[in-house]
Amino acid sequence: MSEIWDRFIYPAEWLKLENDVEVAVFIAQKMKSFLAMFIVVLAVQCAEIRSGARSDLNIGSVRPYDRLLQRSQIYQPARPNAFQYQDYVYRGNYSTRISGVYVNEVGYTQYANAWILRGGIGYNNVTVRIQSARGYGYYYQIDVWGR
Repeated sequence: MSEIWDRFIYPAEWLKLENDVEVAVFIAQKMKSFLAMFIVVLAVQCAEIRSGARSDLNIGSVRPYDRLLQRSQIYQPARPNAFQYQDYVYRGNYSTRISGVYVNEVGYTQYANAWILRGGIGYNNVTVRIQSARGYGYYYQIDVWGR
């Protein structure tokens, strides 16, 4: 047991290093590789991956001769320990047909969700519900495209 402990306490004897300069060089090399690995791990942990963190809703497509029927921004500040939701309603006239609904989060993610309750592609109306996570708010931009 003491032999194993001595290897950690006295690395110069364990590695058969001759003098203190060799020990210092050995430790510097190990620290350099440890520091490089630490920076890589830190960078990976801090990286923000947009697709996994956001819950945008993009349905349909914008084709030639489509126009932006309505653009709205919905904002709700955070409230402690509360779920918040809001319904966004677009009602077009009888000849309007929706071809795309794009609901995109603005700024940093606040872990909210958006989904369609009624209408949508091919209809003349759409109802989108946005719901926050507990204790968070939301800030979304909603674009409705069609003819």
